[in-house]
Amino acid sequence: MLVRVYITSIEIGLVVNEAVDSGLLRLQRSFDGKNGILAIYDGEISKIGLVALSVFGVKFFPLDNYGEFKITCPHCGRRIEDDWILTSYTDEVLSGKNIKCDNEECGHQMANVEFIFN
Repeated sequence: MLVRVYITSIEIGLVVNEAVDSGLLRLQRSFDGKNGILAIYDGEISKIGLVALSVFGVKFFPLDNYGEFKITCPHCGRRIEDDWILTSYTDEVLSGKNIKCDNEECGHQMANVEFIFN
C-alpha cells in the first residue's frame, strides 16, 4: 500500500530511514516539510512495515486502500470522506495537514489514522 510518512523529529527520521534501508518502506518521493514537519516521504509499505512505524509513533497517512484504515478528524471525531483528503502538495500538506474536515470548526487537520488489522 502507498503511504505518506511524516518526519517530525530527528529521532523519527532515523526510524523512517532505517525502514527505508531495511526495505520495509520503498521510498518513491520525498519533500521538505514546513511548520514543524521536517520532511514527508511517500512510499510503498507492507502491513508489517505499518506495524513497525506505529510501534515507534511515526505519523502516516494512506494514499490508497482507505478501506483498510479508520481515518477520523482529530477535532470532531467524524470519519473522513474521500473528498476531504488533501492530495496536492500545498503548504497545508507540507505542514502535516492531510484532510479538510467539512465541519466549519475544524478545517485543515492532521487526521487520526488507525490501520484495521484483519
